[in-house]
Amino acid sequence: MHGVLPLRGGSRAATAAVEALLRDRADRGVFRAFASARLRGKLDCSLVWLQEQPFRVVFDPRRGILVFRDLLPNMDRSTQIYEDFRDFLAGRADEGLPAHRRIDPERVRVRALNRKATVSLSLESLDGDWEYAVAKSLKLVNEVFLGFLRGPYFEYMAENFGEPED
Repeated sequence: MHGVLPLRGGSRAATAAVEALLRDRADRGVFRAFASARLRGKLDCSLVWLQEQPFRVVFDPRRGILVFRDLLPNMDRSTQIYEDFRDFLAGRADEGLPAHRRIDPERVRVRALNRKATVSLSLESLDGDWEYAVAKSLKLVNEVFLGFLRGPYFEYMAENFGEPED
């Protein structure tokens, strides 16, 4: 599965690669549940992973974008948590981070998409290396939930994801 896979143009190969990469993690027990479907040229996945509610992941091969849809609810654009979240995302490209935690901005563009106070996380592969993009996207979401939100935003986790407050 190593190497650069086709990036754009509705590539079936890229869709198959992304699906295989996610399914491989499910088969290894990373996710508690995994399902996928192809809808209107996109790959639409549901995975139970860090939270009890399923994550929805959509891959658009035409645009070369993997999106964790509606990842963070109740995060208005004008709040400190949203500003800090965007800073956190920008910081993932910092050369001071260890390589396994760093996202190379020459290879992947990361964006927070805030729609009606619900944040989706978008990762665009700039080089078509879906093995890299999928691996980095999963590490990033893991860091969001187990790092960024566990610190000063524990109340947010309790209110929105039912984290115990003790």
